[in-house]
Amino acid sequence: MQAVHTAPSKTSAATAAPRFSLRSSELPIGVVAEQLGLTLRAIRHYEEMGLIACGRGPKNVRTLGQSARARLAAIADLKALGLPISEIVDLLGPDGACPDRLKARLRAQLEALDARRSAIAGYLSGL
Repeated sequence: MQAVHTAPSKTSAATAAPRFSLRSSELPIGVVAEQLGLTLRAIRHYEEMGLIACGRGPKNVRTLGQSARARLAAIADLKALGLPISEIVDLLGPDGACPDRLKARLRAQLEALDARRSAIAGYLSGL
């Protein structure tokens, strides 16, 4: 994407300045919440639980680095797949995902869904 350069005006100079300065890899909590479709409260809750670590920007605004955002995206994905947060805490652990346990849990959930689908299909065929 090419940058567009315009002559600065008195009003554009004030509005073009960033609201706060962060390291390029960090984003404010509000931006991350919008990107992932999460609430600010949910992100704060996950931080309180120790699932993610937030940094602090100007005015004590929570910021998330790339690894925290990736972990938060994984949490959001697992929640969307129907796993409760208590189980996600156990499966992700403090140092990252336990891939074998996570795969086993997701396979078990898929088997349960397949069984439920078969039961529903059987019921429908009897109608």
